[in-house]
Amino acid sequence: MKKTRRGFQRILPLLFIFPFLIRADQAPDAALWQRALALHRDALVIDTHCDTPMVMIRDPFDIGRRTDRSDVDLVRMREGGVDAMFFAVFVSNRQDDRQPSKVALAMIDEILLQVEKNSGSAALARSSRDIVDLHAAGTSAILIGMENGGPLEGSLRLLRNFYRLGVRYITLTHGSNNDICDSSTDDAPRWNGLSPFGETVVAEMNRLGMMIDVSHISDEAFWDVIEHSRAPVIASHSCARTLCDVPRNLGDDMIRALARQGGVMQINFYSGFLDPVYAEKSRRAEKEMEPEIKKLKEMHKDDQNEYWKALFQLWKQHAPPPPDLDILIDHIDHVVRLVGEDFVGLGSDFDGAGSFPKGLEDVSGFPRITHRLLERGYGDTAIRKILGGNLLRVFREVEDVRDRIAAGDAGVKTRIRPTPEGVR
Repeated sequence: MKKTRRGFQRILPLLFIFPFLIRADQAPDAALWQRALALHRDALVIDTHCDTPMVMIRDPFDIGRRTDRSDVDLVRMREGGVDAMFFAVFVSNRQDDRQPSKVALAMIDEILLQVEKNSGSAALARSSRDIVDLHAAGTSAILIGMENGGPLEGSLRLLRNFYRLGVRYITLTHGSNNDICDSSTDDAPRWNGLSPFGETVVAEMNRLGMMIDVSHISDEAFWDVIEHSRAPVIASHSCARTLCDVPRNLGDDMIRALARQGGVMQINFYSGFLDPVYAEKSRRAEKEMEPEIKKLKEMHKDDQNEYWKALFQLWKQHAPPPPDLDILIDHIDHVVRLVGEDFVGLGSDFDGAGSFPKGLEDVSGFPRITHRLLERGYGDTAIRKILGGNLLRVFREVEDVRDRIAAGDAGVKTRIRPTPEGVR
């Protein structure tokens, strides 16, 4: 891809910065590391999920400056070679019956204010074309996703207005069932999949050209989305259940179905979704924390920001040690072996999870993923797809379905692809 002079100038700082970020026990082969840095910088790198807006609201800071208040800022995005980042507008299901749209609008406002404040180095992207153009210009692309469809408040009008404000995907629910669909982590189903309103939401998101995110939703809701969506769908931050058996992850049959429809699975960096050993230790820790969590819920029942802030502080005191970065690459390998290299990407969950693999403590660590993929034998083309090309392709196809619907193509349905069994 053609680069501007500014784009080339961004390569040099990375080459000098990253050797100092590697601990002695992590020191890579020098030649391969330099190759990884060059490939990483030239590639289009997209992260589909960070919860940084939640931090910006509860503990204000300028994303244009390096900070220790969050896992993401524009300085470390550039150091990590991350060209496009989806900022998640996370609204807890605890707010679903308490005007959640106001919470979402406050977060969107903060994202837009931050982008305006840093207009010299970042810009809001509203389309796949915007991502490509901003990458060519050497400008960080900020996109908006919504985590939990509760802020729609049962209204397609609100859905359309959120789209107008820049929201380009919606995770249909979060930790509990809502009026759109069931969650993978609620105690019992409410709808056994999508609700009737949820079906209209899927149809309207297809019409708008908004990506549908199946992370967090129940297995039954997943299959309903696959059936009803006319466009490919994404899992913005999920891992493989075969490798780490937690409800939030996708089973192999779900990954195959996602790929057949042309979608993409963005691997979550959270240790508890990657590593079964960590997941078991964290479950034990959460059990021990239950009395304190109950107190926090009651204490901050009217303020979700204070609740999450307090919960993160509590978790830091009890969290097990993180796994090695190779565990994340194992999940990428699993998806590639299952369906091929065209259906997997990266969705970090920075600022939304309490533990990440060693070397990925914040957004500046992304080049380590490229280095490990090279070590595993992945070629440049496959790595470019994983880093961002696959997500960009899905985004374009969602927009293409929108355009075909607008043109009156009543029979439009996403192309069903054969899923290859071979590896890279």
